[in-house]
Order: sequence, then C-alpha cells, then structure tokens
Amino acid sequence: MKNLIVLFALLFVSHLIKAQSEDEKAVKAVVIQLFDGMQKHDSTMIRACFHPSARMLSIGMSRKTNNVELTTENSIDGFVKQIGSLPANVKIEEKVLSYEIRVDAQMATAWTPYELYVNEKRQHCGVDAFQFYKTAKGWKIISIADTRRKCE
Repeated sequence: MKNLIVLFALLFVSHLIKAQSEDEKAVKAVVIQLFDGMQKHDSTMIRACFHPSARMLSIGMSRKTNNVELTTENSIDGFVKQIGSLPANVKIEEKVLSYEIRVDAQMATAWTPYELYVNEKRQHCGVDAFQFYKTAKGWKIISIADTRRKCE
C-alpha cells in the first residue's frame, strides 16, 4: 500500500512538472512569435501576442536630462502600427540571448536579455521583462518593460 501511495505521488508530481514545462514552452512561443512578427513587419502576427489592455514601457537614458529614467510609454496600437508601417527594406531583428521563464497558475513572466539590430547594425541592448496572462486563447502579453543601453 505504501508503495502505491509513493507511485501516485510521483505520478502527480511528474504531471505538475510537465504541465509547467508546457506552459513555459507556450510563453516562450509567444515571445518568439512577437519577434518573428517584428522581423516580418506583420502587424497581425504581432497584435495576436497581446492582451487588449497590454502596456509597454521603456527605461533608458533620457536625451533631455542624460539620466536613466522611464523614457517612453507606448500603446500597443502605436507599436503595432509603427512596426507594420516600416519600409520593406528596413530589416529589424531582436536577438534574444537567453530566457528565464516562471509560471504560476494563470500568470507568467519572461526575462529576456536582447540585442536589437536594424539593417544588421546593432542599435542597442537591454532586457525585456514580459508579464503574461493565460486566457482561453492561450498566453497573452499584458505588459512589457524594457531597458535600452549602448552595447559594449
């Protein structure tokens, strides 16, 4: 009987670990879809990653004060339009250097250091900090905050 209880406990724990792993993969897939959409200038692909109430914030050097501060707050609509209206000859690529993803129930976070390239020239580096909400249609980005700094 004791062995049977241990077996059920192990099966239950392995199921939880697998479920979390599947959620982590699904969250990562949304990040990849976002950056693929940016690369393709595909506004439909980009918009599908976001919850309707999502926010975007950037932290970097202010041109006015030369101090690190909250430099921009963009609407998702503005961001989608901006990327979707880039000329076809502008190549944009955000290279993710690593992923740290954490999931708890219907919430997830992804910490992704990155380098941004425009026409194969590195523009800046930083970290994207994503917050996700799991909807009936899958994981959706509810917030992105990023840092932007000169690459070393």
